[in-house]
Amino acid sequence: MAGSIRVLSGNLWWGKADPDGLIDLIRDYQVDVFAAQELGHENAEAISSELPHGCLEPDGAFQGMGIALRHPGAYDRIPMYFRDARRVVLQPADWPGLECPVDLVNVHFHAPHAIRPFPSVMVRWRQARDLDKFLDANASDTRLIVGDYNATPHWPLYKRYLRRFSDGAIEAAQREGRAVQGTWGPRPGSPRLLRIDHAMVRGLTVERFKVVGIPGSDHSALIFDCTPGRRDEPRPKHEAGAARLV
Repeated sequence: MAGSIRVLSGNLWWGKADPDGLIDLIRDYQVDVFAAQELGHENAEAISSELPHGCLEPDGAFQGMGIALRHPGAYDRIPMYFRDARRVVLQPADWPGLECPVDLVNVHFHAPHAIRPFPSVMVRWRQARDLDKFLDANASDTRLIVGDYNATPHWPLYKRYLRRFSDGAIEAAQREGRAVQGTWGPRPGSPRLLRIDHAMVRGLTVERFKVVGIPGSDHSALIFDCTPGRRDEPRPKHEAGAARLV
């Protein structure tokens, strides 16, 4: 689609996701932007072989993150307690067909059941406070916040960002008359029981939204097209439940 960017966001489960499977996902879906959480070293090598721009910061455990790009983009980190968010700004001069800049943020919020740092609820609160501080100081008309929120739509963290943004998965599902799919299960290949990976948007239309398995990971990937501008006005927040949530 002219002026659109195809985004993949996925948690790679401590770097255990299959590198060849990641390459296949990028090629099969013609991905432009790969926002990775729990990025391992072999994962990073595979992703960067297809998407050479941006920045990938792998880790041997669960702290690896990064954003890989098909074309250049300005990359930096948003300071957050315990785990920074990653950010890229995509400019029309570097992205064919793009009519205005797109500000994309990749997040991985602390899991509510994590033991370290403790207590996890305070870690999550401090992370959200840090991200809100950045958002308040750096306004953008076209912003996308993707990643592993470790929060279902029933959790306060999700609702906090739904007050500021629209849920791209819900908007696409409502438009297409289908259910919203889960993204996490207890092991690779198991049924996806919870929806904890999200794409929050402002000033963007989200289309062709898919939840696709990541070989070797306990999360599925979010893959979607986003285009600056809105197809229609977002529905009031109280109508967000019209699409069935998992």
